[in-house]
Formats: sequence, C-alpha cells, structure tokens
Amino acid sequence: MLSFCDLKTDSRKGVTLISLVITIVLLIILASIGITSGVSVIRQSKMNRFTTEMNVMQTEVNDLYDRYSNGEDVLNLGNELDSQADEVFTSEASGITDKTGYRYYDQEAIQGLGIDGVEGEFYVNVEKRSVVSHDGFEYEGTTYYTLEQLPNGLYNVGYENRNTGEISFDLSCDNWTNGRSNIQVSNIEYSEGYIDKWQVQYKLEGQDYWSTSEDLSFFVDTPGMYTVRIVNGDIVSEEKQIEAVKANAPEILEGMTETTFKLPEGDSKGETIKLGDTAFNNNLWYDYGNSKWANSTTEDGSMWVWIPRFAYKITYDDPSDKSKGGTIDVRFLIGTSDQYYDNSGNIKTAKRATSKDEVVDTTSDYYVHPAFTDETNLDFANGGWDKELTGIWVAKFEAGYATGNNSAPKVSSNVNYSQDQVTASSEETGTGSTGYISARNWLDGTYGATTTSIKFPTFQPITYSMNYISISDSYDISRALTNNENIYGFNSSTTDSHLMKNSEWGAVAYLGWSKYGANGTEPYLNNINVNNNITSVYAVTGLTMGTTDEVDKTTSSSDITNINNRTGNIDSNGIYAWDQAEGQKASSTLNMYGVYDLSGGAWERTAGYIATGDPDLNEYGASVVVEGNISTKYATVYPHASNKNSNIDIMSEENYDLNTKIFGDAIRETSTSGTGTTSWNGDYSCFPSISFAIRGGGPWDISFAGLFYFYRTGGSSAYGGGFRPVLVAL
Repeated sequence: MLSFCDLKTDSRKGVTLISLVITIVLLIILASIGITSGVSVIRQSKMNRFTTEMNVMQTEVNDLYDRYSNGEDVLNLGNELDSQADEVFTSEASGITDKTGYRYYDQEAIQGLGIDGVEGEFYVNVEKRSVVSHDGFEYEGTTYYTLEQLPNGLYNVGYENRNTGEISFDLSCDNWTNGRSNIQVSNIEYSEGYIDKWQVQYKLEGQDYWSTSEDLSFFVDTPGMYTVRIVNGDIVSEEKQIEAVKANAPEILEGMTETTFKLPEGDSKGETIKLGDTAFNNNLWYDYGNSKWANSTTEDGSMWVWIPRFAYKITYDDPSDKSKGGTIDVRFLIGTSDQYYDNSGNIKTAKRATSKDEVVDTTSDYYVHPAFTDETNLDFANGGWDKELTGIWVAKFEAGYATGNNSAPKVSSNVNYSQDQVTASSEETGTGSTGYISARNWLDGTYGATTTSIKFPTFQPITYSMNYISISDSYDISRALTNNENIYGFNSSTTDSHLMKNSEWGAVAYLGWSKYGANGTEPYLNNINVNNNITSVYAVTGLTMGTTDEVDKTTSSSDITNINNRTGNIDSNGIYAWDQAEGQKASSTLNMYGVYDLSGGAWERTAGYIATGDPDLNEYGASVVVEGNISTKYATVYPHASNKNSNIDIMSEENYDLNTKIFGDAIRETSTSGTGTTSWNGDYSCFPSISFAIRGGGPWDISFAGLFYFYRTGGSSAYGGGFRPVLVAL
C-alpha cells in the first residue's frame, strides 16, 4: 500500500492527491465566477432594457412637447394616475413629489402612441418633458425611477462631473412669446476634442428632478431661474443658471418701429436693425434677463427704450450709512397687477403705497415702483400716473437738435438748423448774429391753442444736445411731441408725451442698477463738450471717453465728423461713440440696448419742484407750476421748510430732511444729505432749495455725475441744461 509520500512524489501514478484538490478548488472558483457572471449579465440586461425603454419614452415625450408647443392638445393623452403613483411620487422613491400634470401610460396608451417593443409602463408630464418609470429598476436593494437617479457607472449617461472646468458653453433666452420662452445653449467648447451630440438637462429652481432635451434649445412656460448642464456619456459640464424673465411686452405706439442691435465685436462697430430688415428676429428683439431692453425708432430716427412695470427692494451695503450704496432687486410685474414670479415660478404679490402719508420702507419688502401706478387717490404724491401702466417709453438719448425744416405748419419762425450752424434773424434772437436761438423762440405765441407751433427736437446719437432751455420750455416741448404733423408719427389720441419726472428718472436708474441693467456699475460719463463757432452749443449725445471720473474733454465739430466716420473700437481723439465696444458702456445696460446720457452730457431738467413761492417758479417754470402747488401726473411737488433762509445750503438740507415719504425717485432712498456728495457712487446730492430739480450732471461734474445725481436750479436757460421726455400709451 502506498504511503502519502509515495502519492506526493510518484509522477507515474497519474493525478496525485494534491493535484486533485487543486483541480477541485479551481473548478469551484470557475463555477462561482460563471454564476456571478451570469447574474451580472442578467442585471446588465435588465438595466439595458430599463435605460433603452426610458430613452424611447423620452424621445416620444420630446415629440409630444413639440406638438404641444405648436398648439396641439396632447396633455390629456394617457390615463389618470393609478394607486402606484402615491408610492412613486415621493422624495424617497423618484424624488419628485408634485404629481401635477403627470399622466399614466400603460401598455395600451403606449401602443396608442405607435411604440412597439416597450414592456414597461410610465408616468409622463409632457409640459415638463419628464418621464418616470412605473415600476422602476432595482439595484442592490434600491429602486430607481428616473435615469437621473441611477448611480454613476450604471448608465451610459453618468452624472458625476469628471471634466470640471473643461467644458464651456453660453446660454441665451428669447423674449417671452406666446406664453413661453426659448432657452438656447451655444458655443460649446470641450478641451478634449469634438463631440457630435450633446444632451441638455435643465430644471427650475426648487425642483428636484432634471428635464432633458435632445436639442441644444428648449422651451419653458414658467418664468424663473433655470439651472442648465450639458452631458454626453459620462462627460458632464458644470452647471450654469439663466433666468427666463417675463417682463411686460412693449406697447408699440403709432409711428414706432421695433428695433434691435448687433453688438460691436472686435474691429466692427455695432449695427441698428429694425423690423423689416432681413436680420431682424422678433424673438430676439429684447431679453431683459441678459440686459437687452426693448427699443423702438420713430419716423424721424429718434430712439426710445421700454421700461417695463416692476417692483423693487433695496438692500444697503451698510444699513447704518446708506450713502455707501447697495443693491436693487427688481421683480417684473404681470400686466398692470402687483404680482410677480419668484425664482421658483411661484406667483407673489408686491406691496404698494396706500396713502400719501405712508412712509414706505423698500428694504422690508418688494414695492411696486410708483411711476407705473395709478396715484389719483394719493394726489400723485410719489410721481404716479392716472391709471395703472404696463410700462413707459423713455427717450434713449437726451433731446437734441433736429436737422432741416421739421416744424409743423403755421409756425411763424423761419429758423433753419444744421449740425454745424444755427442761423437766426435779428427779430428772432434780438442779436442779429449767427448763433443759438433759445427754445422759447422755437415756440410762437400761439402755443397751447389749436394750431401747432413747434420746431421738434430729436433723440438720436451724436447730435448737439438742446440747451439754453428753461424748465417751461422743456416742459412745453415735451408735451407737444404728439401735436399734429409731428416728425415722429405720434398720434395724440393714443400717445401722451411729457417731461420726465423724478419718479421716471428713478425707474430708469433702479432698473439700470439692477441685474437686468448694468448690475451695480455706474455707466461711463458723457464728458464731451463742444468749443467751436457755435458758441452756445455745448454737449453731444451718445459720447464718452470711456471713464466715470475723467475731466471733461473739449472737442470741435470736425472731431464730431471724424466720430461719425470711425470704425471698430478705435477712439477718435480719445472719444468713443455709443455703438462701439467701449462707447456702449455709457448706457444703463453697458450695451447698445440701454439708455444713454444719464451720466453727464447736458444735465436734465425734471418736472419736480419746491413750491416756495419764489419768483423763479413763475418766471422760468410757469408751465410746470400748478395753481395750489399740488402734484399732478405731470409734475411732483416736494415738501419744503416754512421759513426761507438766506443760506440756500441750509434750505436744501431742511427741505431734504422733510422729504421722508416720497420714494422711487432715486433721492432719499439713495442718499443721506441735502447737500454734498452723499448719493450712491459719490454722486452729487443737492436738494432743491427754492425751485426746481435737475438730474444726471454735466460733463464737468466728473465722478459726481451719475444715475443718482440730483441738484437744484432756478429753472432759467443755461448752456449746460437739457431735458428728456417720456411717452405713455393712452
């Protein structure tokens, strides 16, 4: 009988005992691997079927969404939710808790869509492009109901960002049209190479699930803040946010043409594109979410900017010293209501002033800006109107001189103005010389009667600002823009024109300071003045040296000609124009879509005054001042101290301290004193002492000019004073 040692060493005996043991072990291992592999294959097969069927349904739902967007009634396809929905629509299961809008697609409903080979059943929300599995896919004790829930590695579209910082893309959003907005992904750059097909995922703030688009654009029908990412396989971009903003659509007035812009790039200056031009795209007319405000052009070439109705809330950087600045959060309102959408698409209601004696605190909540409200019952205390407004039109540039004979019939003046020279007879100017004629000479003695009698200004770039004009002249001309045979095409029965009030200046300034404008940045200063043989012409519209604090620059008419001929972003003798990359930063949006000349240019008269009884009020502002010294929809009366003081600074301080209730006008909310430079950005803050208010500052005011500049004036004509009108749909 052989011993164990014999078995171990005898190679002639065939399979030894050790070899047999090893073989058995190996067979067991191989059998185990086979079983495990079989389980893995089965699991992989189930997972592949789950993801394939989910993708098939997602593709079909995308098609249903397109049909729905084109007006087809597809929302009621499928069935009412079954009892299983209560288990699926939970935070612990699908992560989706809102069942609103979902329909149950069983096998019959799926076959009704013309889909074959899909064995699962689903819950579908067409409006949200959302697909949720009815039974889910179980893996290691967890059941998954959406593709987004699958752990990284289980599904070929992973959700772990393995390429942080390697993928970049741009987001844009169309204006709201037909109850929806289109968000587009563009300019995708991937450092590792080219990828043919990206998938877009997005969700509204507050939602806990991602919707999917197979295209690089998608429609949304709920305003709010959307998070967007793009994926391809296990490549996932960083997330970006864009707000689908629903501001009130502009009310196009008779004589207006919708206008948009091609912004300047590189060596190319910007372009103006109007409705009817081949390049005009109505869906891209405006986009307040990207600081592109709606513009229009009237028949004479004047340009206007739409300021939609909004509510706002102020947060001070230092509540103990509000002169240090802050942020203004704007919420666009729905129609003429006080309601707005928050970032999650929920409808909220803003507050509003309910009494002229109310002290409004706009740091506590959102308040409807008074420029858009019916303040008839409040005696127009805050600069409101006589009805609720969806928005207002503001002149894009301060008033300038129009070329040629643009007067309405029956005007006694024989003045002809050109860009280089103003010629007037001695009877008109009292001087018998070549020079400027005051705006009062542009109005004959019959103004206010049934006949029209005005030389109309224009509101265009690179035009001499209309100066040497009193507050009454500014007011009268602004009110007369809709007179018969005006140069703009306005109809007086449908359009009101008037001199800008402080409330309306405040509306432009607040929107400009918000994220929908320059986002807390002061526009560049228009610090250009003209020194040539037109001794009375001073400022030129739409120009800047590309700074907020540089001393004013004296130029000439020849420089202005060179500016008109410039190209690209090259300055002309240090001067940039409104349609250049640098020059556009002089607008309220820092691009061509905004309002210009708000900082510098000619300082602008506004329809606001102190009713002290001073002789200047009637001598220079008889048109503005109302008997009884009460506010109207055209002018705002500010409080004043009862006793006059020989020191006008003391009077300004006392009047400022009494101004505790009027809000929305970028005065008491954005400054701390009636004299000095205590407005935001160090702008001048000099409250009216005995008469009228002016805004914006002149080119010589350097860093003291700006959105929050306010100053006092007696109202007489001056070389540095101009104005700007506002239009309202009747």
